[in-house]
Amino acid sequence: MEVSIALTLAACLVLLGNHLSRIAAERHRKHLSATDVQALRQALEVLQFVQKHRGLGGQRDSAAAAQRLGVAGRLDRLWLEWKGEENRPAMRALWQQIRQNPADFEPHCILIEQVLESIHVLELRLAFQGNPQVAGICEACRALEDLGRLRGLAVRAANFEKCPLDMQIQMRYLCQRLADPIGGKTLGTLIAHLERNLINAACISLAPAECYALITPIIDERLQGIRHSIA
Repeated sequence: MEVSIALTLAACLVLLGNHLSRIAAERHRKHLSATDVQALRQALEVLQFVQKHRGLGGQRDSAAAAQRLGVAGRLDRLWLEWKGEENRPAMRALWQQIRQNPADFEPHCILIEQVLESIHVLELRLAFQGNPQVAGICEACRALEDLGRLRGLAVRAANFEKCPLDMQIQMRYLCQRLADPIGGKTLGTLIAHLERNLINAACISLAPAECYALITPIIDERLQGIRHSIA
């Protein structure tokens, strides 16, 4: 009788231990997920502001310079707030170089690629932890970067009387990538406007600030949709 009771108690203790272990594991998983979701939100904000800094860096007027300084200040704070191994020292070091040379286009693109890699790592980790809503986020961010890159090039090209050939080639390629029926009428209208008044124009009729203002709302709208997918 006593042996039976002891075995029953032992079995109960084992079951209780397993149950408590599962609870602890679930709490740990949720904590990891919450931490990674926050890191992903911060990475998206870094992406947004580095893209903006690149676009503003191609403008020479005082208003753009003032706005760019505000964006740079926000980025300085974001690098400090973004916790986790995805925020690599090399990225922060590159940002400091870019901050001193805001007109440089390619370094911005290199940094953005590194941020996209961090977003991909976070997406994979969150998916592994059981968060299917993050699937496809990095791909969506790369499509967003096509628009961001187009904005950066358009702003710089608009400083010339006629679009330089190397910029023409890059922008035509981006416009082809973006010319997707699911992109919507707004994006199609924008591409046609840029092709007519900037890329293929005998004499450019758009100012850098106009190019920035034309493309930015579409980028912001798409980024907001990405954010909502992980809310």
